[in-house]
Amino acid sequence: MSYQSRKIKKSKLNKLRFSIGLIWVKLFNKIKKIRRKEKTMQFPGAKKVMEFLKMRNKTIRPNNLRINEWVGGYLNRCLINGGPVNILTPWSLSKALEKRFAKQGNIFIPTKKEMRLLREEMPEIVKMFEKYGFKLNWWVTLARSYLDSRLIGRELEDRYKKMITDLAKRFALSDSVLFLDWEDDVLGSRSAPCERIVKDFDKYIRRGAFEIELQRWRNWAKEEAELNQTNEELERDTRYQIACEVNEGRFLMSEKSPFNFGDFIIIPLEIPERFDNFTIFAPEIKKRIISVLSCYPWRLG
Repeated sequence: MSYQSRKIKKSKLNKLRFSIGLIWVKLFNKIKKIRRKEKTMQFPGAKKVMEFLKMRNKTIRPNNLRINEWVGGYLNRCLINGGPVNILTPWSLSKALEKRFAKQGNIFIPTKKEMRLLREEMPEIVKMFEKYGFKLNWWVTLARSYLDSRLIGRELEDRYKKMITDLAKRFALSDSVLFLDWEDDVLGSRSAPCERIVKDFDKYIRRGAFEIELQRWRNWAKEEAELNQTNEELERDTRYQIACEVNEGRFLMSEKSPFNFGDFIIIPLEIPERFDNFTIFAPEIKKRIISVLSCYPWRLG
């Protein structure tokens, strides 16, 4: 092959490579544009559900924690990827249930809030998500106290759980929402405290924040659970409670989380401030809280 022929062949090869390179560049730029569009484009369904949630958020309580825009992005991604919206709703198996059981004549009778929650509020949210094409993976986790001294008896616990799950079935809610035991079904063990908090509590928990928690638990022990504890016992229990909450927050955002590294939202049945300790080592949890349900449905009155 002559030099001229080799030169022509090389020129054609370079042109082919250049053309292929241009195609790849154009394809890459197109993919980048699509991804940018996915990030900025809000699906109508995500927008409608966000509007609905924000409206509910305003009606729950004055100065309620606003819904973070992260939620809108998460809903959008769920529609783009076709994945489910993961929702976590912790439901407390409070020691105060013992007092309620006795007051109701050794039987659990649903409170007005429990009825409204399971018959109206939760089904309305399910309906709104499904209307706009979302798949739901909603877990209501019935959670025992972190402290052994604040546990209710298993027989009483089972009675309360049965009342709640029976109501859910009655209102056809169990078709869309899973009612689970947090320790038995999810953790597989008792909740545990964060060792870093236990070893160096004052380094991570501000004294003022601790005093607020301590007073809250003091009021709860006296007024709701009718527990007679010394200040020393209350301080010890409050420290342990906080350490467990920190650990739970870290778990939910970890690789061991059942929700894939934080792909979930929390719809609580308590005021959002109750989750402040969850954010000590997992600050992103705050963005996932959507306060759109009535608080403390298990309380009488």
